[in-house]
Amino acid sequence: MSLFDSHTHFPEAAEESAADTPAILARAREAGLDGLLAVGGDAGANAAAARAAALAPGYALPAVGYGPDEADSLTAPCDVERLLQQLREQMDSLAAAGTPVAAIGEIGLDYYREDTPERRARQRALFAAQLALARECALPCSIHSRAAEADTIELLRGCADPDRARERTVGSLHCFVGDADFARALTPLGLCFGLSGIVTFRNAAALRAIIPTLPPESLLVETDAPYLAPVPLRGRVNEPGFIVHTAQCLAGLLPELDVPALTTENARRVFRAR
Repeated sequence: MSLFDSHTHFPEAAEESAADTPAILARAREAGLDGLLAVGGDAGANAAAARAAALAPGYALPAVGYGPDEADSLTAPCDVERLLQQLREQMDSLAAAGTPVAAIGEIGLDYYREDTPERRARQRALFAAQLALARECALPCSIHSRAAEADTIELLRGCADPDRARERTVGSLHCFVGDADFARALTPLGLCFGLSGIVTFRNAAALRAIIPTLPPESLLVETDAPYLAPVPLRGRVNEPGFIVHTAQCLAGLLPELDVPALTTENARRVFRAR
């Protein structure tokens, strides 16, 4: 059984558990994963993604970016350009090391907590700038969207690339838990849907009902480790090797599909994995 974890995080350098990265990668291989996307989101997470990629080149593909929480540090328009410059420098460094960036991420919007018009505006500015960078570099994105559906759709439409949308290589709406309307709006924009351990949760019946309506070519499976460990491993620190439980749940929802092969093929197309 082949599987590809389309969104996972690794321990950060400042944590003692950073030493666990080689063991996490080894267990992922033992679990049958053909590859994974090691995702950033801030300076520490970006460095952790780069470290995982260096330990397993061609297997752990790095994604770097600045997520919605990083927008809180923006106090002037030039601050967005500062973060973009840092991002470009890291992308250049990874390319020089032989582990080129596979995606920009995670980036996006999160209006769930402490929401103000000013905070929303800063998040939108940072998200839009990174979407533009991804289009410039012809890279997919790993996108976070929580309680921000309308603005997510608007900004994605503003950066739409019809060719990449048709090829469905724009990226992934990671940890998708949206409703049917959100899914219908995202599908023509070329987004795939990252399905995490949440699909195994007892209270996720509404999400499980939507999954069979999604285009097969848009389905990805992910862990979002170290969060959202699937049933029967709830409460444990999640890691890529646990993705087999999520895939098994999806296989039960989609009995006509070979979920491991399909989601792996989709991930390799989106993130240009070899």
